[in-house]
Amino acid sequence: MKLIKTHEEVDLNNKMKWRAFFSAIIVIAAGSLLHFVWAWSGRSTLVAIVAATNESTWEHLKLAFWPALAIAPIQRVLYGSFPGWLPATAIRCMLPLFLIVALFYGYTALLEGHHLAADLVIFAAAIFAGEFLGHAVLAHQFGAKIRMGASALLVLATTLFSTLTFNQPDTFLFHAPDSSHQN
Repeated sequence: MKLIKTHEEVDLNNKMKWRAFFSAIIVIAAGSLLHFVWAWSGRSTLVAIVAATNESTWEHLKLAFWPALAIAPIQRVLYGSFPGWLPATAIRCMLPLFLIVALFYGYTALLEGHHLAADLVIFAAAIFAGEFLGHAVLAHQFGAKIRMGASALLVLATTLFSTLTFNQPDTFLFHAPDSSHQN
């Protein structure tokens, strides 16, 4: 295990922290706007693929996923080629989804309701976690199976987010949370 980092490694690490921070701010801002875009579009079917169409958890997960996926090619151009780009992109897109679901349903079970301020903090914190972890692994080498798995996960998520808005299963993720306890 290498204990001492070179100046180049320290510089890259600092760059990645700043890039993760700015990426998170962009994803949060874009996701926040996407909360309203469907209504602003006159309820466009095309816009419904990427924007929230109701107050369900599923629709709010799109607000974290699509902006993170959309900036990935831009990051690729700006950052250059990194060996871990595809797995890092999967982490940046998927980790926030899992954190949002776990933290939201965890705290609402404990408090027997949800609070808008907590929901917003969870959204932002989950995106920051995804961006920082994703940026942290960009320079790592991953085997072909990991890269293929990351690619498959992104394709699956893209397919699900593109279709399930229009064919919603009858499960908790697709129902609006009980608003009778909202503060």
